[in-house]
Amino acid sequence: MGNGASELHVASIPDAYVAVSICSFSKIRVMNATPDVKDMLIRLDQEITSKCGISRGPLIDYYGTLKMKVGDKFTFYQYNGKNRATIGKYFALRLLEEMHNLGYNLLISSDLARQADNATWYFAKGKGPGGYQSTAKICCIAPGGAGHSRAGNNKLVLLHHDENIKQAVMLALGDAWPNGVSSTKDVVASGEHLHEIHLNGIWGWTHKDGINTRRTICNLVGRMGGLNWRLLASSNLKGTADSYFFIYDPTYTAHPDDFCMLTLAKLDRFRLINCNHLLEPLQSAITSVGLSIQEKLDYYGCHEIKVHGTPWRSSDNEAIAARRSISRTMEVFGQHGYTPLYAIDISRRLTDKTSILFRKNPRATNCKYACLSLTSVDRLRLLDFPIDVGVAMRDALYKFYPMGVRNEVQLPDSNLEINVNDWPWIARIRSSKGGAQYHMRAALGKMMAIAAQYSWYVSISADVSAKISGGKHKHPLDVHSIYFVKIQ
Repeated sequence: MGNGASELHVASIPDAYVAVSICSFSKIRVMNATPDVKDMLIRLDQEITSKCGISRGPLIDYYGTLKMKVGDKFTFYQYNGKNRATIGKYFALRLLEEMHNLGYNLLISSDLARQADNATWYFAKGKGPGGYQSTAKICCIAPGGAGHSRAGNNKLVLLHHDENIKQAVMLALGDAWPNGVSSTKDVVASGEHLHEIHLNGIWGWTHKDGINTRRTICNLVGRMGGLNWRLLASSNLKGTADSYFFIYDPTYTAHPDDFCMLTLAKLDRFRLINCNHLLEPLQSAITSVGLSIQEKLDYYGCHEIKVHGTPWRSSDNEAIAARRSISRTMEVFGQHGYTPLYAIDISRRLTDKTSILFRKNPRATNCKYACLSLTSVDRLRLLDFPIDVGVAMRDALYKFYPMGVRNEVQLPDSNLEINVNDWPWIARIRSSKGGAQYHMRAALGKMMAIAAQYSWYVSISADVSAKISGGKHKHPLDVHSIYFVKIQ
């Protein structure tokens, strides 16, 4: 991959993947919006305005992106209270329904800013699996209660649910949450009926509670699958633990025994939840990228592999090895019949990284994974892509990121590092062209579309890095890494 941009190696750029960013406090920004998406957003804006009783003005075309406001100024803020939090979840749920009804599939939810912004959703036009009903029916199950990312959460909140969903959640807690439930109650907030389940213990906290949280998620996704509800998204709505969105799909079914997790723990550990039999093959995958194993540990009934160094808080070669190790481990899971479904942020503690949810399949799959690593303030790394795919993605970045590329660095094994102008991973940086971070999100959609033309498809978006800033108010120094898969 030489310096400078060449002509794109495909006949034409397909329609870009639509990106929807949930920004700080109350704003939504939409990149690569098509006319049908714009019309839908206008309708949804009117619906939300009517529901919350606050008029925030029309949809704005802002330097090639669409900007709208949702509710009052604290809708997507972590200390927002029950009514505002409900409006935020309701908006997210309705947006997912409307995008599905327009024929857009949700690909990933990705955190692409160090601070201020929350999730960015990428959608691509396509048919739903199995040709299920075109009118979407989505419910939300969200941790909440104790208030902020450091203290964790002590309840689960259900929105757009029914009695069967209530029962599925309680059965999952009964199977995998030994602390038990202290109380349940039905409440109304912002005109919506909620069901609250108050937990003994803290969702996603440390040690035993953290392990039980992950086991509960595996069980819950299986219980919901038994009712034909499929996990559609695990998403950061307000800077705290992910909220879970399920879509009703009569063609889909699952069982709790179908699911397991790989968790990136502390600064140096791979933790296996419900898949201890993969311990040995995963060791080979981890060492194949240059990491070395220090010891294997039993941790509250699950197994973990501790490596030398601090791969989840690292730079340069160790950071590259860390991201490539996740590609190799997902390949091993595939060889043993497991498919990654979603990367979930159980909490927002700086040393609690992604948990990858896998589902067991009837047969093994031979897949290759590659990583688009987004790091520092201005850097992208293309890791393990074939040269022709990497060149095409690189050229799309040159063409569609208006701030431009500063330089390229060739890395070992035909990998490439690209340093761009401006600071696209810093949400508060603004420019006369409307913000590098939003232009970059649009360009990432173009790069995803190009990769798909070579049969490399977006798989998961994962929080891999625990690097933080110094000072009193700490925040992450890296954003998510995006993983692509090609079935061999």
